[in-house]
Amino acid sequence: MREGFRPNPEMGGDSPEEQLDVRWYERFEQFGSFEAFEYLGGDKDQRAGEKEDFLSGNKENPKLDYPLLDLDVLDSNEAELLNLKKDVLDQETNEVVKKAYRWRINEKLAELRMLKAAAHGDMRRFGRYTDFVYGKPSPEIFQYTIGHLKEQITETSKHDNENLIAAAQELEKVLPSVSVEVEFSQLPTAEEFGETSEAVLAQFKDLITIPIEGERADAEQTKAAFEAAFSKLGLEGTGWEVVVDTESSRTGISVNQENKTVQVPESTDRLVTQLKKLIVHEIGTHVAKREKGERSKLRLLGLGLDRYDPGEEGIATMREQVFSDEITDFSGLAGHLAISLARGVDGEPRDFRQTYDILQKYFYWNSLRLGASNEVAQKNSTTYAWNRAVRTFRGSDSKTPGACFTKDIVYREGNIGVWDVVSKNKDELQRFQVGKYDPANARHIWILESLGITDEELVEMEQ
Repeated sequence: MREGFRPNPEMGGDSPEEQLDVRWYERFEQFGSFEAFEYLGGDKDQRAGEKEDFLSGNKENPKLDYPLLDLDVLDSNEAELLNLKKDVLDQETNEVVKKAYRWRINEKLAELRMLKAAAHGDMRRFGRYTDFVYGKPSPEIFQYTIGHLKEQITETSKHDNENLIAAAQELEKVLPSVSVEVEFSQLPTAEEFGETSEAVLAQFKDLITIPIEGERADAEQTKAAFEAAFSKLGLEGTGWEVVVDTESSRTGISVNQENKTVQVPESTDRLVTQLKKLIVHEIGTHVAKREKGERSKLRLLGLGLDRYDPGEEGIATMREQVFSDEITDFSGLAGHLAISLARGVDGEPRDFRQTYDILQKYFYWNSLRLGASNEVAQKNSTTYAWNRAVRTFRGSDSKTPGACFTKDIVYREGNIGVWDVVSKNKDELQRFQVGKYDPANARHIWILESLGITDEELVEMEQ
C-alpha cells in the first residue's frame, strides 16, 4: 500500500471548485485506493512448490503464503481512513456526498480488517469481513448454475465420445442436487442482445480495430496492444502503464487501481480474438471508467462507490459477450460455482482439496465438451482447477471448510444484474462510462440522480 501522497494529474472536465468532493478525494485516494486481492498473491516459487506437493498427493491442502501483508501498514491505513471518515461526517455539508463517502470508507475499513484477519490466520473474522465487502453467493444463482450444468451434462451424455460420456457421468455424481427448478433470470432476448451488441461495438470501434499481428498474442504483444488502447483513449500522461509481471504467482491480467498499472503475466498466450475482448474489458472499462469518474462532479466515481464491483465486472463481461453471435449463459460460472461449493451453499462447506476435486472434474468435462483431446483435457483440468481453487481460497488457510474469498461471485451476479438493467432500461447503457458504480444498485442510482450525474455530463467531458 502506498505510503505517500500522489496528486492526480489534471484531466480536464470539471474544475476543482466544481467537483463536490474535491476536499476529500485525494486523501481517500492515498489511503483507500488499494484493492484487497492485490495483497493476497504469493511468492511465485513458493506457490509452485505447494502446487507440486498438492497435485502429487503429498499435501491434503496447500499452505498459501501472503508476503505482501504488512500489519504496520494495515494499521496505519486503518487509522488514516478512520480520521478521514470523522472529518467527512463532521465537516461535509452535502448529505449525499457525506453518505457516499461514509459507505465507501466503511467498506475499505472492512477490507483492511479482512486483510489483518488473513495475516493473523483468523478464519472466523476473515469470513465475516469478506462477506461484508463482497457478499455471500446467491443460493438462487447457485441453483441456476447447477441446473444449467446438468442440462449440458444431459446433452453431452448423448455424444459418441466415450471419454466425454464418462466425464459427464463423473461430474454429475459430485455435483450437488437441486431440489427445485429455478428461473432466476432470463437470458436477454435476441433483440436485446443485438441492440446492446451494436451499441457497445460502435462505442469501442477504435479499440477493437487496433492492429495485432498473428493469431496469438504473448505478453509483449499484449502490452503493446494495451498501450495502443491508452493512446486511442487519450490516456497518455495520466500515469497509467502496462507492466509484464515476471515475479508474482498471478495467472490472469489485472488492473491495479492503486498503482495505476495493468499487469500482464509473463506466461500470457492467448488468441488475438480473445485479446480484443480483454482490451475492451481491462482498458475500455476498468481504466477508462477510473479516468472518467475522476473528471465527474463526484471524483469518488473514479475509485468507485461502495460495492461497485458487481456493476464494474458485470459491465466489463457484458461488453465481452457482445463479441459473440449469441449469448448462451451469463458470465462467471466457474468462479461462482467454486465459491458456492467452498462456502457450502448446498449445506456442505468444503476445504481447498474438496473444492478442487469437484472443479477438476468440471474442467476435464468442459475441456472435452469444447473439443480438446483427452490428454489436453487432463492437463487443462489440473491447471484450471488449481488456479480457480487458489483464487477462491486466497486469504484463507485453505483447510478451514467454508473460509474463502468471495469476491469472484461479482462476475456472475454482476453480469446477471447488468443484463437485467439493460433489458429494463436501455438508456442506462449510455451512463455506464461515467464512473465506477453498480447500475443494478438502487442506492447508487439515487446518488447519481441526486447529484445530477447523467450521460449528458459524460458527453460534456468528451468535448
